[in-house]
Amino acid sequence: MKKIGRSILVLILILAMSFGAAGCGGGEETGGVSSLTIGSATGIDTLNPLSSYKLVTFELFLLMYDPLVRYADDYSAKPCLATEWTVSEDDLTWTFKLQEGVSWHDGEPFTSADVKYTYELMMNSGLGYMYSAYLTGITDIECPDDNTVVITTDAPKANMLMNTTPIIPEHIWSGVAEEELESYANDQPVGTGPYKFDSTGEGFVKLIRNGDYFAAVPAVEEYIFVEYANTDALAQALMLGEIDAATNLNASQLSQLRDDGNVSVIAGEMPGFVQIGINVWEDPASKGDPILRDRNVRHAIELAVDKIKIIDMCYGGLGAEGTTLINSGDAFHYEPTAEEIRNFDPEKAKSVLEQAGYKDTDGDGIREDANGSKLEFELATLSDNVEELKAGQLITANCMDIGISLINTVIDDGALMDKIYAADYDLFIWGWGADIDPTTILEVLTTDQIGGNNEPYFSNARYDELFLEQQNEMDIEKRKALVAEMQGIVYEEAPYIILLYDNNLQAIRQDRWEGFKQIPEAGTYFFNLTDYNYMNIKPVE
Repeated sequence: MKKIGRSILVLILILAMSFGAAGCGGGEETGGVSSLTIGSATGIDTLNPLSSYKLVTFELFLLMYDPLVRYADDYSAKPCLATEWTVSEDDLTWTFKLQEGVSWHDGEPFTSADVKYTYELMMNSGLGYMYSAYLTGITDIECPDDNTVVITTDAPKANMLMNTTPIIPEHIWSGVAEEELESYANDQPVGTGPYKFDSTGEGFVKLIRNGDYFAAVPAVEEYIFVEYANTDALAQALMLGEIDAATNLNASQLSQLRDDGNVSVIAGEMPGFVQIGINVWEDPASKGDPILRDRNVRHAIELAVDKIKIIDMCYGGLGAEGTTLINSGDAFHYEPTAEEIRNFDPEKAKSVLEQAGYKDTDGDGIREDANGSKLEFELATLSDNVEELKAGQLITANCMDIGISLINTVIDDGALMDKIYAADYDLFIWGWGADIDPTTILEVLTTDQIGGNNEPYFSNARYDELFLEQQNEMDIEKRKALVAEMQGIVYEEAPYIILLYDNNLQAIRQDRWEGFKQIPEAGTYFFNLTDYNYMNIKPVE
Protein backbone atom coordinates (compact mmCIF):
# COMPACT_ATOMS: atom_id res chain seq x y z
CA MET A 1 0.00 0.00 0.00
CA LYS A 2 1.23 3.47 -0.60
CA LYS A 3 2.21 5.46 2.37
CA ILE A 4 2.06 8.99 3.53
CA GLY A 5 2.95 11.48 0.87
CA ARG A 6 2.59 9.09 -2.06
CA SER A 7 2.13 6.31 -0.38
CA ILE A 8 1.34 3.76 1.46
CA LEU A 9 0.08 3.86 1.07
CA VAL A 10 -2.03 2.15 -3.59
CA LEU A 11 -1.63 4.72 -5.25
CA ILE A 12 -1.42 6.95 -2.13
CA LEU A 13 -2.65 10.40 -2.96
CA ILE A 14 -2.35 13.41 -0.66
CA LEU A 15 -5.46 15.53 -0.72
CA ALA A 16 -5.00 19.26 -0.34
CA MET A 17 -8.24 20.16 1.36
CA SER A 18 -8.02 22.54 4.29
CA PHE A 19 -9.06 21.71 7.79
CA GLY A 20 -12.82 21.91 7.91
CA ALA A 21 -13.96 19.80 10.82
CA ALA A 22 -15.56 22.39 13.01
CA GLY A 23 -16.94 20.82 16.15
CA CYS A 24 -14.44 17.95 16.01
CA GLY A 25 -11.90 19.31 18.47
CA GLY A 26 -9.90 17.14 20.80
CA GLY A 27 -10.52 16.25 24.40
CA GLU A 28 -11.49 13.11 26.20
CA GLU A 29 -14.99 14.33 26.87
CA THR A 30 -17.27 15.80 24.21
CA GLY A 31 -20.78 16.14 25.56
CA GLY A 32 -20.10 13.34 28.04
CA VAL A 33 -18.66 11.06 25.36
CA SER A 34 -15.03 9.91 25.27
CA SER A 35 -13.92 11.18 21.89
CA LEU A 36 -10.38 10.93 20.49
CA THR A 37 -9.46 13.06 17.48
CA ILE A 38 -6.50 12.01 15.33
CA GLY A 39 -5.06 14.59 12.96
CA SER A 40 -2.98 13.99 9.86
CA ALA A 41 -1.73 15.95 6.87
CA THR A 42 -3.07 13.11 4.73
CA GLY A 43 -6.77 12.69 3.97
CA ILE A 44 -9.04 9.76 3.27
CA ASP A 45 -9.10 8.87 -0.43
CA THR A 46 -12.32 6.81 -0.51
CA LEU A 47 -14.50 4.72 1.78
CA ASN A 48 -14.51 1.92 -0.79
CA PRO A 49 -12.20 -0.97 0.24
CA LEU A 50 -12.08 -2.13 -3.38
CA SER A 51 -10.41 1.03 -4.67
CA SER A 52 -8.55 2.62 -1.75
CA TYR A 53 -4.77 2.93 -1.75
CA LYS A 54 -4.13 5.16 1.24
CA LEU A 55 -2.63 4.02 4.50
CA VAL A 56 -4.83 6.33 6.56
CA THR A 57 -7.89 4.80 4.90
CA PHE A 58 -6.57 1.32 5.67
CA GLU A 59 -6.65 2.45 9.31
CA LEU A 60 -10.36 3.28 9.08
CA PHE A 61 -11.12 -0.07 7.47
CA LEU A 62 -9.22 -1.74 10.31
CA LEU A 63 -11.82 -0.36 12.71
CA MET A 64 -15.00 -0.63 10.64
CA TYR A 65 -14.42 -4.06 9.10
CA ASP A 66 -13.11 -7.34 10.47
CA PRO A 67 -10.85 -9.86 8.72
CA LEU A 68 -10.88 -13.56 9.52
CA VAL A 69 -7.65 -13.20 11.49
CA ARG A 70 -5.98 -10.11 12.95
CA TYR A 71 -2.43 -9.33 13.99
CA ALA A 72 -1.74 -9.37 17.72
CA ASP A 73 0.67 -6.78 19.12
CA ASP A 74 3.55 -9.24 18.59
CA TYR A 75 2.35 -9.86 15.00
CA SER A 76 1.21 -13.38 15.70
CA ALA A 77 -2.18 -14.39 14.28
CA LYS A 78 -5.11 -13.87 16.64
CA PRO A 79 -8.75 -14.84 16.08
CA CYS A 80 -11.21 -12.29 14.78
CA LEU A 81 -14.18 -13.37 12.66
CA ALA A 82 -12.55 -16.79 12.71
CA THR A 83 -12.31 -18.38 16.15
CA GLU A 84 -10.02 -21.23 15.09
CA TRP A 85 -8.51 -22.79 11.99
CA THR A 86 -6.88 -25.96 10.76
CA VAL A 87 -4.89 -26.85 7.66
CA SER A 88 -4.69 -30.22 5.91
CA GLU A 89 -1.51 -32.32 5.90
CA ASP A 90 -0.73 -31.25 2.33
CA ASP A 91 -1.18 -27.55 3.31
CA LEU A 92 -3.77 -27.06 0.58
CA THR A 93 -7.05 -26.92 2.50
CA TRP A 94 -7.78 -24.45 5.29
CA THR A 95 -10.88 -24.73 7.45
CA PHE A 96 -11.98 -21.67 9.43
CA LYS A 97 -14.61 -21.84 12.17
CA LEU A 98 -16.41 -18.51 12.51
CA GLN A 99 -17.84 -16.52 15.39
CA GLU A 100 -21.51 -17.23 15.97
CA GLY A 101 -24.14 -14.55 16.37
CA VAL A 102 -22.17 -11.76 14.69
CA SER A 103 -24.22 -9.00 13.08
CA TRP A 104 -23.39 -6.35 10.53
CA HIS A 105 -23.69 -2.76 11.71
CA ASP A 106 -27.13 -2.57 10.06
CA GLY A 107 -28.36 -5.58 12.05
CA GLU A 108 -28.19 -8.16 9.27
CA PRO A 109 -26.56 -11.48 10.29
CA PHE A 110 -22.98 -12.18 9.24
CA THR A 111 -22.36 -15.65 7.74
CA SER A 112 -19.68 -17.62 5.96
CA ALA A 113 -21.29 -16.58 2.65
CA ASP A 114 -19.99 -13.05 3.25
CA VAL A 115 -16.42 -14.34 3.42
CA LYS A 116 -16.84 -16.31 0.22
CA TYR A 117 -18.44 -13.32 -1.50
CA THR A 118 -15.69 -10.89 -0.44
CA TYR A 119 -12.78 -13.06 -1.51
CA GLU A 120 -14.34 -14.08 -4.81
CA LEU A 121 -15.36 -10.51 -5.61
CA MET A 122 -11.80 -9.26 -5.16
CA MET A 123 -10.26 -12.20 -7.01
CA ASN A 124 -12.66 -12.02 -9.96
CA SER A 125 -12.75 -8.25 -10.31
CA GLY A 126 -9.07 -7.57 -9.72
CA LEU A 127 -10.07 -4.88 -7.22
CA GLY A 128 -9.06 -4.54 -3.58
CA TYR A 129 -5.55 -3.35 -4.36
CA MET A 130 -4.36 -3.28 -0.76
CA TYR A 131 -5.36 -6.89 -0.19
CA SER A 132 -5.00 -8.72 -3.52
CA ALA A 133 -1.61 -10.25 -2.68
CA TYR A 134 -3.26 -12.23 0.12
CA LEU A 135 -5.78 -13.91 -2.17
CA THR A 136 -3.54 -15.29 -4.89
CA GLY A 137 -3.46 -19.07 -5.09
CA ILE A 138 -7.00 -19.58 -3.79
CA THR A 139 -8.85 -21.93 -6.13
CA ASP A 140 -12.05 -22.74 -4.25
CA ILE A 141 -14.11 -21.48 -1.32
CA GLU A 142 -16.88 -23.56 0.20
CA CYS A 143 -19.35 -22.82 3.00
CA PRO A 144 -20.61 -26.12 4.45
CA ASP A 145 -22.62 -24.12 7.00
CA ASP A 146 -23.08 -20.52 8.13
CA ASN A 147 -20.13 -20.71 10.53
CA THR A 148 -17.56 -22.60 8.47
CA VAL A 149 -15.39 -21.55 5.53
CA VAL A 150 -13.20 -24.05 3.68
CA ILE A 151 -10.54 -22.51 1.43
CA THR A 152 -8.59 -24.60 -1.08
CA THR A 153 -5.35 -23.38 -2.68
CA ASP A 154 -3.39 -24.59 -5.69
CA ALA A 155 -0.21 -24.78 -3.58
CA PRO A 156 0.73 -24.24 0.07
CA LYS A 157 -0.03 -20.62 1.01
CA ALA A 158 2.53 -19.17 3.40
CA ASN A 159 0.64 -15.94 4.10
CA MET A 160 -2.84 -17.35 4.73
CA LEU A 161 -2.86 -16.19 8.36
CA MET A 162 -1.41 -12.78 7.44
CA ASN A 163 -4.52 -11.95 5.41
CA THR A 164 -5.96 -8.61 6.55
CA THR A 165 -8.66 -8.48 3.85
CA PRO A 166 -11.77 -6.78 5.31
CA ILE A 167 -14.90 -8.86 4.95
CA ILE A 168 -17.66 -6.81 3.31
CA PRO A 169 -21.44 -7.50 3.42
CA GLU A 170 -22.82 -9.45 0.46
CA HIS A 171 -26.31 -8.08 1.03
CA ILE A 172 -25.07 -4.56 0.24
CA TRP A 173 -22.30 -5.05 -2.31
CA SER A 174 -24.14 -7.62 -4.42
CA GLY A 175 -26.51 -4.80 -5.38
CA VAL A 176 -23.69 -2.76 -6.94
CA ALA A 177 -23.32 -3.20 -10.70
CA GLU A 178 -20.02 -4.78 -11.72
CA GLU A 179 -18.95 -1.77 -13.77
CA GLU A 180 -19.58 0.51 -10.77
CA LEU A 181 -17.70 -1.46 -8.12
CA GLU A 182 -14.49 0.54 -8.36
CA SER A 183 -16.19 3.94 -8.34
CA TYR A 184 -18.87 3.06 -5.77
CA ALA A 185 -18.75 5.72 -3.04
CA ASN A 186 -19.75 3.41 -0.17
CA ASP A 187 -20.64 6.59 1.68
CA GLN A 188 -22.42 4.68 4.45
CA PRO A 189 -19.98 1.82 5.15
CA VAL A 190 -21.37 -1.22 6.94
CA GLY A 191 -18.99 -3.66 8.61
CA THR A 192 -18.80 -5.92 11.63
CA GLY A 193 -15.90 -4.11 13.31
CA PRO A 194 -15.53 -2.53 16.74
CA TYR A 195 -16.43 0.90 15.32
CA LYS A 196 -19.28 1.99 13.07
CA PHE A 197 -19.31 4.78 10.50
CA ASP A 198 -21.11 7.86 11.83
CA SER A 199 -20.51 10.82 9.55
CA THR A 200 -18.09 12.61 7.26
CA GLY A 201 -17.56 16.17 6.12
CA GLU A 202 -14.88 18.38 4.64
CA GLY A 203 -11.65 16.92 5.97
CA PHE A 204 -12.97 14.54 8.63
CA VAL A 205 -14.50 11.11 9.21
CA LYS A 206 -16.18 10.16 12.47
CA LEU A 207 -16.57 6.62 13.81
CA ILE A 208 -18.59 5.58 16.85
CA ARG A 209 -18.21 2.53 19.06
CA ASN A 210 -20.10 -0.62 18.14
CA GLY A 211 -21.75 -1.48 21.43
CA ASP A 212 -22.80 -4.88 20.06
CA TYR A 213 -19.30 -5.95 19.08
CA PHE A 214 -18.76 -9.67 19.55
CA ALA A 215 -15.35 -9.22 21.24
CA ALA A 216 -14.21 -6.86 24.01
CA VAL A 217 -15.72 -3.40 23.60
CA PRO A 218 -13.09 -0.61 23.56
CA ALA A 219 -13.12 2.29 26.01
CA VAL A 220 -13.03 5.13 23.47
CA GLU A 221 -16.55 5.88 22.26
CA GLU A 222 -15.63 7.98 19.21
CA TYR A 223 -12.65 8.25 16.89
CA ILE A 224 -12.50 11.26 14.60
CA PHE A 225 -9.93 11.35 11.80
CA VAL A 226 -9.17 14.90 10.68
CA GLU A 227 -7.07 16.19 7.80
CA TYR A 228 -4.95 19.32 8.13
CA ALA A 229 -3.56 21.38 5.28
CA ASN A 230 0.01 21.11 6.59
CA THR A 231 2.04 19.66 9.44
CA ASP A 232 2.66 23.03 11.10
CA ALA A 233 -1.06 23.54 11.65
CA LEU A 234 -1.30 19.92 12.76
CA ALA A 235 1.41 20.25 15.42
CA GLN A 236 -0.06 23.49 16.73
CA ALA A 237 -3.52 21.93 17.00
CA LEU A 238 -2.07 19.09 19.04
CA MET A 239 -0.21 21.34 21.46
CA LEU A 240 -3.24 23.61 21.83
CA GLY A 241 -5.40 20.61 22.65
CA GLU A 242 -7.66 20.95 19.61
CA ILE A 243 -6.85 17.33 18.73
CA ASP A 244 -5.64 14.39 20.78
CA ALA A 245 -3.16 12.65 18.48
CA ALA A 246 -1.27 13.30 15.27
CA THR A 247 0.47 11.23 12.63
CA ASN A 248 2.86 12.04 9.76
CA LEU A 249 4.36 15.03 11.54
CA ASN A 250 7.46 16.78 10.23
CA ALA A 251 10.88 15.98 11.69
CA SER A 252 11.50 19.68 12.33
CA GLN A 253 8.69 19.59 14.91
CA LEU A 254 10.19 16.81 17.00
CA SER A 255 12.08 18.92 19.54
CA GLN A 256 9.17 21.32 20.03
CA LEU A 257 6.79 18.45 20.71
CA ARG A 258 9.24 16.76 23.06
CA ASP A 259 9.36 19.95 25.11
CA ASP A 260 5.60 19.79 25.63
CA GLY A 261 5.02 17.76 28.78
CA ASN A 262 1.45 16.99 27.74
CA VAL A 263 2.53 15.18 24.58
CA SER A 264 4.13 11.79 24.06
CA VAL A 265 5.97 11.94 20.72
CA ILE A 266 7.81 9.15 18.88
CA ALA A 267 9.69 8.66 15.62
CA GLY A 268 8.47 5.13 14.99
CA GLU A 269 9.79 2.66 12.45
CA MET A 270 7.32 1.55 9.79
CA PRO A 271 7.60 -1.03 7.01
CA GLY A 272 8.25 0.79 3.76
CA PHE A 273 10.64 3.18 2.09
CA VAL A 274 11.17 6.37 0.10
CA GLN A 275 12.54 5.78 -3.37
CA ILE A 276 13.51 7.22 -6.71
CA GLY A 277 11.39 5.43 -9.29
CA ILE A 278 12.92 5.11 -12.76
CA ASN A 279 11.09 4.43 -16.02
CA VAL A 280 12.80 1.28 -17.34
CA TRP A 281 10.08 0.15 -19.75
CA GLU A 282 11.57 -1.21 -22.97
CA ASP A 283 8.36 -0.80 -24.93
CA PRO A 284 7.68 1.66 -27.77
CA ALA A 285 4.75 2.99 -25.72
CA SER A 286 7.14 4.32 -23.07
CA LYS A 287 7.70 8.07 -23.20
CA GLY A 288 10.63 7.95 -20.79
CA ASP A 289 14.19 8.67 -21.85
CA PRO A 290 15.62 5.41 -23.30
CA ILE A 291 19.06 6.15 -21.84
CA LEU A 292 17.63 5.25 -18.42
CA ARG A 293 17.10 1.69 -19.64
CA ASP A 294 20.86 1.29 -19.33
CA ARG A 295 21.51 -0.20 -15.90
CA ASN A 296 24.90 1.52 -15.80
CA VAL A 297 23.21 4.91 -15.73
CA ARG A 298 20.90 3.84 -12.91
CA HIS A 299 23.85 2.46 -10.94
CA ALA A 300 25.77 5.69 -11.43
CA ILE A 301 22.84 7.74 -10.13
CA GLU A 302 22.67 5.62 -6.97
CA LEU A 303 26.43 5.93 -6.44
CA ALA A 304 26.11 9.70 -6.81
CA VAL A 305 23.30 10.14 -4.28
CA ASP A 306 24.33 10.94 -0.72
CA LYS A 307 21.58 9.11 1.16
CA ILE A 308 22.96 9.90 4.61
CA LYS A 309 22.95 13.61 3.83
CA ILE A 310 19.38 13.34 2.60
CA ILE A 311 18.31 11.64 5.83
CA ASP A 312 20.07 14.26 7.95
CA MET A 313 19.10 17.38 6.02
CA CYS A 314 15.64 16.45 4.73
CA TYR A 315 14.31 14.03 7.33
CA GLY A 316 15.91 15.42 10.48
CA GLY A 317 18.03 12.31 10.88
CA LEU A 318 14.91 10.17 11.31
CA GLY A 319 15.39 7.12 9.15
CA ALA A 320 17.89 4.49 8.03
CA GLU A 321 19.82 4.33 4.78
CA GLY A 322 17.87 2.33 2.20
CA THR A 323 19.13 -0.50 0.01
CA THR A 324 16.63 -3.26 -0.80
CA LEU A 325 12.84 -3.65 -0.86
CA ILE A 326 12.37 -4.84 2.73
CA ASN A 327 13.44 -2.76 5.70
CA SER A 328 16.66 -3.39 7.54
CA GLY A 329 15.83 -5.17 10.78
CA ASP A 330 13.03 -7.15 9.15
CA ALA A 331 13.57 -10.90 9.16
CA PHE A 332 13.13 -10.93 5.36
CA HIS A 333 15.58 -8.09 4.65
CA TYR A 334 18.43 -8.76 2.23
CA GLU A 335 21.56 -6.68 2.73
CA PRO A 336 23.75 -6.36 -0.38
CA THR A 337 27.23 -7.82 -0.09
CA ALA A 338 30.38 -5.71 -0.09
CA GLU A 339 30.73 -6.42 -3.82
CA GLU A 340 27.12 -5.49 -4.57
CA ILE A 341 26.62 -2.42 -2.39
CA ARG A 342 26.42 1.00 -4.03
CA ASN A 343 27.26 3.43 -1.26
CA PHE A 344 27.86 7.12 -1.91
CA ASP A 345 30.90 7.26 -4.21
CA PRO A 346 30.84 10.02 -6.88
CA GLU A 347 34.22 9.00 -8.31
CA LYS A 348 33.04 5.45 -8.83
CA ALA A 349 29.86 6.82 -10.42
CA LYS A 350 31.95 8.80 -12.90
CA SER A 351 34.02 5.70 -13.65
CA VAL A 352 30.86 3.63 -14.33
CA LEU A 353 29.64 6.24 -16.79
CA GLU A 354 33.03 6.59 -18.48
CA GLN A 355 33.36 2.85 -18.99
CA ALA A 356 29.82 2.71 -20.40
CA GLY A 357 30.76 5.34 -23.00
CA TYR A 358 29.06 8.42 -21.57
CA LYS A 359 31.38 11.41 -21.97
CA ASP A 360 31.12 15.18 -21.84
CA THR A 361 32.39 15.97 -25.32
CA ASP A 362 31.31 19.61 -25.51
CA GLY A 363 32.51 20.64 -22.06
CA ASP A 364 29.15 21.85 -20.75
CA GLY A 365 29.28 19.56 -17.72
CA ILE A 366 26.62 17.16 -19.04
CA ARG A 367 27.58 13.79 -20.48
CA GLU A 368 26.28 12.43 -23.79
CA ASP A 369 25.77 8.95 -25.16
CA ALA A 370 27.35 7.69 -28.39
CA ASN A 371 24.62 9.39 -30.43
CA GLY A 372 25.16 12.75 -28.78
CA SER A 373 22.02 12.58 -26.63
CA LYS A 374 22.61 14.29 -23.31
CA LEU A 375 22.11 12.59 -19.95
CA GLU A 376 19.41 15.06 -19.02
CA PHE A 377 16.27 13.74 -17.32
CA GLU A 378 13.19 15.03 -15.55
CA LEU A 379 12.89 14.32 -11.81
CA ALA A 380 9.33 14.77 -10.55
CA THR A 381 8.67 15.59 -6.90
CA LEU A 382 5.39 16.21 -5.10
CA SER A 383 4.55 19.81 -4.35
CA ASP A 384 3.12 19.13 -0.89
CA ASN A 385 5.88 16.91 0.50
CA VAL A 386 8.55 19.12 2.06
CA GLU A 387 11.00 16.30 2.73
CA GLU A 388 10.85 14.94 -0.79
CA LEU A 389 11.17 18.41 -2.31
CA LYS A 390 14.38 18.98 -0.36
CA ALA A 391 15.63 15.51 -1.28
CA GLY A 392 15.00 16.27 -4.95
CA GLN A 393 17.19 19.36 -4.75
CA LEU A 394 20.06 17.43 -3.14
CA ILE A 395 19.75 14.58 -5.66
CA THR A 396 19.82 17.09 -8.52
CA ALA A 397 23.04 18.61 -7.16
CA ASN A 398 24.57 15.15 -6.57
CA CYS A 399 23.87 14.06 -10.15
CA MET A 400 25.21 17.27 -11.65
CA ASP A 401 28.53 16.48 -9.96
CA ILE A 402 28.88 13.35 -12.11
CA GLY A 403 27.65 14.87 -15.36
CA ILE A 404 23.94 14.00 -15.21
CA SER A 405 21.48 16.88 -15.39
CA LEU A 406 18.16 16.51 -13.61
CA ILE A 407 15.36 18.95 -14.29
CA ASN A 408 13.55 19.10 -10.97
CA THR A 409 9.83 19.34 -11.75
CA VAL A 410 7.39 20.01 -8.91
CA ILE A 411 3.86 18.70 -9.53
CA ASP A 412 0.86 17.57 -7.53
CA ASP A 413 0.08 13.94 -6.86
CA GLY A 414 -2.71 13.69 -9.40
CA ALA A 415 -0.47 14.96 -12.19
CA LEU A 416 2.27 12.55 -11.17
CA MET A 417 -0.14 9.65 -11.21
CA ASP A 418 -1.26 10.61 -14.70
CA LYS A 419 2.35 10.66 -15.87
CA ILE A 420 3.07 7.27 -14.32
CA TYR A 421 -0.01 5.63 -15.84
CA ALA A 422 0.98 7.02 -19.24
CA ALA A 423 4.64 5.93 -18.80
CA ASP A 424 5.41 9.59 -19.50
CA TYR A 425 8.17 10.26 -16.99
CA ASP A 426 11.88 9.72 -16.38
CA LEU A 427 12.32 9.68 -12.59
CA PHE A 428 10.16 10.55 -9.58
CA ILE A 429 10.37 10.51 -5.78
CA TRP A 430 7.79 9.05 -3.43
CA GLY A 431 7.47 5.89 -1.39
CA TRP A 432 5.72 2.72 -0.43
CA GLY A 433 4.27 1.42 2.81
CA ALA A 434 4.74 -2.30 3.25
CA ASP A 435 3.33 -5.11 5.35
CA ILE A 436 4.54 -7.78 7.72
CA ASP A 437 4.18 -10.36 4.99
CA PRO A 438 6.73 -9.60 2.23
CA THR A 439 4.31 -10.64 -0.53
CA THR A 440 2.59 -7.25 -0.53
CA ILE A 441 5.66 -5.17 -1.39
CA LEU A 442 7.23 -7.87 -3.58
CA GLU A 443 4.14 -7.99 -5.78
CA VAL A 444 4.58 -4.35 -6.80
CA LEU A 445 7.42 -5.11 -9.24
CA THR A 446 5.92 -8.22 -10.81
CA THR A 447 5.18 -8.14 -14.52
CA ASP A 448 1.46 -8.58 -13.81
CA GLN A 449 1.46 -5.20 -12.07
CA ILE A 450 2.86 -3.24 -15.03
CA GLY A 451 0.47 -0.41 -15.77
CA GLY A 452 -0.82 -0.57 -12.20
CA ASN A 453 1.31 -0.54 -9.06
CA ASN A 454 4.51 -1.32 -11.00
CA GLU A 455 5.46 2.31 -11.68
CA PRO A 456 8.93 1.59 -13.17
CA TYR A 457 7.37 -0.88 -15.65
CA PHE A 458 9.95 -3.41 -14.48
CA SER A 459 9.84 -6.99 -15.74
CA ASN A 460 12.11 -9.89 -14.84
CA ALA A 461 11.13 -13.50 -15.50
CA ARG A 462 13.16 -14.92 -12.61
CA TYR A 463 11.68 -12.37 -10.21
CA ASP A 464 8.15 -13.34 -11.29
CA GLU A 465 8.97 -17.03 -10.83
CA LEU A 466 10.37 -16.45 -7.36
CA PHE A 467 7.36 -14.33 -6.39
CA LEU A 468 5.04 -17.27 -6.91
CA GLU A 469 7.46 -19.71 -5.30
CA GLN A 470 7.96 -17.75 -2.06
CA GLN A 471 4.21 -17.59 -1.47
CA ASN A 472 4.06 -21.36 -1.48
CA GLU A 473 7.08 -22.04 0.73
CA MET A 474 5.97 -22.99 4.24
CA ASP A 475 9.54 -23.46 5.52
CA ILE A 476 10.43 -20.00 6.86
CA GLU A 477 14.17 -20.26 6.22
CA LYS A 478 13.68 -21.43 2.65
CA ARG A 479 11.18 -18.66 2.11
CA LYS A 480 13.66 -16.08 3.40
CA ALA A 481 16.20 -17.30 0.86
CA LEU A 482 13.71 -16.91 -2.00
CA VAL A 483 12.73 -13.42 -0.86
CA ALA A 484 16.40 -12.49 -0.51
CA GLU A 485 17.07 -13.52 -4.11
CA MET A 486 14.18 -11.36 -5.27
CA GLN A 487 15.54 -8.35 -3.43
CA GLY A 488 18.97 -9.00 -4.92
CA ILE A 489 17.53 -8.97 -8.44
CA VAL A 490 15.80 -5.64 -7.91
CA TYR A 491 18.87 -4.12 -6.29
CA GLU A 492 21.04 -5.14 -9.24
CA GLU A 493 18.53 -4.01 -11.87
CA ALA A 494 17.75 -0.78 -9.96
CA PRO A 495 14.27 0.21 -11.19
CA TYR A 496 14.09 1.78 -7.73
CA ILE A 497 16.84 3.58 -5.90
CA ILE A 498 15.73 3.16 -2.31
CA LEU A 499 16.82 6.28 -0.46
CA LEU A 500 15.77 5.49 3.10
CA TYR A 501 13.54 3.55 5.42
CA ASP A 502 11.77 6.53 6.94
CA ASN A 503 10.20 6.93 10.36
CA ASN A 504 6.69 8.14 11.07
CA LEU A 505 6.57 10.95 13.59
CA GLN A 506 3.48 10.48 15.76
CA ALA A 507 2.23 11.99 18.99
CA ILE A 508 -0.62 11.65 21.47
CA ARG A 509 -1.80 13.76 24.41
CA GLN A 510 -0.57 11.72 27.36
CA ASP A 511 -2.31 14.10 29.77
CA ARG A 512 -5.63 12.85 28.41
CA TRP A 513 -5.03 9.27 27.27
CA GLU A 514 -3.29 6.14 28.48
CA GLY A 515 -3.00 2.48 27.53
CA PHE A 516 -1.12 3.03 24.26
CA LYS A 517 2.29 1.70 23.27
CA GLN A 518 4.65 1.46 20.31
CA ILE A 519 4.15 -1.60 18.10
CA PRO A 520 6.58 -3.24 17.68
CA GLU A 521 9.00 -2.00 20.34
CA ALA A 522 10.53 0.66 18.05
CA GLY A 523 7.35 1.05 15.98
CA THR A 524 4.40 3.40 15.97
CA TYR A 525 1.20 4.14 17.86
CA PHE A 526 -0.89 4.07 14.68
CA PHE A 527 -0.40 2.61 11.18
CA ASN A 528 1.18 -0.54 12.63
CA LEU A 529 -1.31 -3.02 11.09
CA THR A 530 -2.84 -3.86 14.47
CA ASP A 531 -5.90 -2.62 16.33
CA TYR A 532 -4.13 -2.83 19.69
CA ASN A 533 -3.99 0.87 20.58
CA TYR A 534 -7.46 1.64 19.27
CA MET A 535 -8.84 -1.12 21.47
CA ASN A 536 -6.74 -0.35 24.56
CA ILE A 537 -6.50 3.45 24.73
CA LYS A 538 -8.63 4.90 27.51
CA PRO A 539 -9.07 8.30 29.17
CA VAL A 540 -6.62 9.16 31.92
CA GLU A 541 -8.35 8.68 35.25
